Amino acid sequence: MAIYFHWDQATNDLWDAAFAAAGAGSDIRREGALGHPDDIEFAVVWAPPGGRLKEFKNLKYIFSIGAGVTHITLDPDAPMDVPIVRLQDDMLVLDIACHIIHWTLHFHRHYNRYKLYEAEKKWLRHRYPENRERRISVLGLGQTGLTTCERLRDLEFDVTGWSRTPKKIEGVTCLSGDESLAQVLARADILVNLLPLTPATTDLINADALAQMPHGAFVINCGRGGTVVDADLLAALDTGQIEAAALDVFREEPLAEDDPYWTHPKVSVTPHAAAPSNERSAARFIAGHIRRALDGGEPWPIVDHARGY
Repeated sequence: MAIYFHWDQATNDLWDAAFAAAGAGSDIRREGALGHPDDIEFAVVWAPPGGRLKEFKNLKYIFSIGAGVTHITLDPDAPMDVPIVRLQDDMLVLDIACHIIHWTLHFHRHYNRYKLYEAEKKWLRHRYPENRERRISVLGLGQTGLTTCERLRDLEFDVTGWSRTPKKIEGVTCLSGDESLAQVLARADILVNLLPLTPATTDLINADALAQMPHGAFVINCGRGGTVVDADLLAALDTGQIEAAALDVFREEPLAEDDPYWTHPKVSVTPHAAAPSNERSAARFIAGHIRRALDGGEPWPIVDHARGY
């Protein structure tokens, strides 16, 4: 039994030690030293070379080194009959929640305006409402959305969460289904997008959705770039319907040098950096689930291809 490992930014010794400590094996194959492909039963990857995974005929599970899996599923040659396991790491969830809290406070307290004033050397302060008066809508109530809602609630913001299926979070208004989306958008002084990219969520945040939000609202996107229609968001920023946006994910990554987001004065760009995978905790999680599979159990969470996550 061998493990195929691919992540350009990995600390290989750390991962090898985690696999060994969990009893998950010591035969780790990497690019340039793959050996016989039939030996490989597990793949632990982030953005593997196109078509590589289909070469492993005895592959049992593919583990994503990250919460997202489109870096695997968008490969037309990926073996979609092999179960894909998403990374569900408490450190990753907390990091994303902290990123969102940062930008929530940034917009809530008008720091986006002060940043623009710097160039003008303009000394002007703005009042901001009490936290409980600021309405925040969170799209996507998986583990990351749940934790984000709880943290924002604990800061006494007025939080609404939205998901495809009904959820319950104490102290948070939870709505679900397409029929409630307009209500959620209408309450979004700050819209936080944590949705995965699926056929149902592609282009969901479009001109119509943005128009349903309060005038001068804010957008924080940590979900997937393809859920937002870029031209529509830029137009809404130009008219003032959306005051500012903090974007961490994009349709094409890295973001092209000539992309208008880079230079738009109302957009803050971060390079998919809301929650880089914590190597130590991710390695422990994945190695432990490989051990689970070797013992006859099933790793989790398994991606549901019908839902896209």
